[in-house]
Amino acid sequence: MNMTKLQKSLCLFLNLFLISSLFAFAPSSSVNTIVKAQAALVEMAASDQNEVVNVIVQKVDETTSVEKQVSRLGGEVTKDLNIIDAFAAEMTAGSAMEIARSSNVRWVSLDAPVQQAIASTRFTAWASANGTVVANGFTNYANMLSPVGKNGNFGYGSRVKGAFGGFMPEFSPGVSITKVELRLHLYTPKTLTSTEVVKVTPYVGGKASGVASIPAAALNSYTGTAKVGTLNFDITSLRTWQWSDFTTLQLLIDQSALSTKSSVYYDAVGLRVWTSAGADTTSPLGMTTSSDTTAVNTGVITNVFPKVIRAAEAWNTAPYYQGSGVTVAVVDSGNFRTDGLGARLIGEVNFNTSEHTSTDGYGHGSYVAGVIADDGSFSGGQYMGVAPKVNILGLRVADDYGMSYESDVVAAMQWVYDNKTTYNIRVVNLSLNSSVYQSYHTSPLDAAAEILWFNGVVVVTSAGNNGTATLYPPANDPFVITVGAMDDRNTVDLNDDVMASFSAWGLDDLGRHKPDLVAPGKNIIAYLPDVNSLTISQQHPENQVTTSYFRMSGTSVSTPMVSGAAAILLQKAQETGQTLTPDQVKYLLMQTANKNWTGYDSAKAGAGLLDVYAALTNTTSGSANTNVQPSQLLTTGTNPITFGSVGWNSVGWNSVGWNSDYWGQ
Repeated sequence: MNMTKLQKSLCLFLNLFLISSLFAFAPSSSVNTIVKAQAALVEMAASDQNEVVNVIVQKVDETTSVEKQVSRLGGEVTKDLNIIDAFAAEMTAGSAMEIARSSNVRWVSLDAPVQQAIASTRFTAWASANGTVVANGFTNYANMLSPVGKNGNFGYGSRVKGAFGGFMPEFSPGVSITKVELRLHLYTPKTLTSTEVVKVTPYVGGKASGVASIPAAALNSYTGTAKVGTLNFDITSLRTWQWSDFTTLQLLIDQSALSTKSSVYYDAVGLRVWTSAGADTTSPLGMTTSSDTTAVNTGVITNVFPKVIRAAEAWNTAPYYQGSGVTVAVVDSGNFRTDGLGARLIGEVNFNTSEHTSTDGYGHGSYVAGVIADDGSFSGGQYMGVAPKVNILGLRVADDYGMSYESDVVAAMQWVYDNKTTYNIRVVNLSLNSSVYQSYHTSPLDAAAEILWFNGVVVVTSAGNNGTATLYPPANDPFVITVGAMDDRNTVDLNDDVMASFSAWGLDDLGRHKPDLVAPGKNIIAYLPDVNSLTISQQHPENQVTTSYFRMSGTSVSTPMVSGAAAILLQKAQETGQTLTPDQVKYLLMQTANKNWTGYDSAKAGAGLLDVYAALTNTTSGSANTNVQPSQLLTTGTNPITFGSVGWNSVGWNSVGWNSDYWGQ
């Protein structure tokens, strides 16, 4: 399906909603004669039954096996979405219509533009840290290190050795590594002789895995600065590659065979990794905890928002709560292991099947993670996140251009549900919104968010940036914490603060004001390494502050501030032997929000401005969401909220837009 058809399917959403309402109550005797499918999909099948489409198939319940029927029709199940009793599949439009007639199916809808099926996916992980297996003899070797990869800065050497590490993979559950290539962006000043080779040895756990020799003939293809390029060299045979290798992986580059008059210049050292379905159960993810028993020097902070929301007071009042031991899952475009996060970035889990140029080629997710958790180490304390000792888990749902779909986001939330205990995931940050409005009773994003909420995970989401009284899922869900944006005018004084004009607001389906509260979201600066290499900076060069810092506005900026605040509250409860439910966290944040600022408007700012210190020191007990009805997608039988037996009505699936970023002045 091309983009024109995708747009057409979105335009037909209202028709879809009306049709779905009719089919939701169709008598069981007539189910097999009804095509329970999105209008745009029906139209595509009528035009060409053999056109390959990506769809979401919603089952009547989790026990039915519609997946086998998909296989019998020549289709392929591509993603299990059991958190909402659904799955994603690729098949012909005609087969999709046959599936849509099954009595075991509630609804079939388009999920994404059709692409050519590929046998495997691949990503590139770049060296971002100096190795330790040998002393690094390359001149300016720091120029060879970047999570982004090539950036135009070179390190070089003649008869030298150097070790390189910090490779962070995009770990994809349910797949194994099938091929690994060394990827070097380089050039040689002069032609090498046939005996001059560069040897490369992978070290895992401090042990060498074998040696690969890059011949002079391969290197000579890049002789001269005019021929700078990327050399790919297969090193799959050096070991049986597993995900867990990346926890200790280092590459030793040995140029002892070069003459003293020869040298190689490197811009970046990387590994390109192919994956496909497999049984590798190892993982590169690793928990860590950073101590927060000391105060923070807040006198050097450049961003004023930590003081505006009084996070700085929480950091510097004993016992110095800064988020230690709590994990926030950032569902976004990926994350870099920046100097501001270090080992507190547990890892990156991938749910987007397109090929990626790097861990976060877009840049949005890394920016958001920095607002939550940057400890200021790279900036000397000038730029810090709200919870500078919290752990981050990156869940990548978007490609290098910020494109994502609801099925990707639901799959990520399903992974959170399955792994929340292992990694102590207490908060999920969703700085994104659907591109099409739905009631929270019919939105799969809202339904998945509620499942996490009812299972002890605080879900924080952006209100969106349309500047109107329209809230798109999951911002319209009454349970989750919806965050709007205010403008602090880059001053600590609240007397000049106003609502950001772009911040969305409105009433949820229950007639209550949303957003629930607001946080600063205008002209916030955060750390992004080699930002000029990222799509987000190329699309908005005017927002680039330096090569390492980026300025952004939007409710997607204010949302991570509330996520960081929630983590601090949960840390306190964790360390004092208390239990805080998501409803209690929401109540505390709203109860203590500050209404005493010039631009406060309850219709647009909800409870008011986030006040971290007030929430942390408040002793009032209470729970938000009392007597609120859960999504009708989660009600079935005699158990209103039973995770294992979710009841479904017909639902439309729509693309997710990064509508919570604002690029105006």
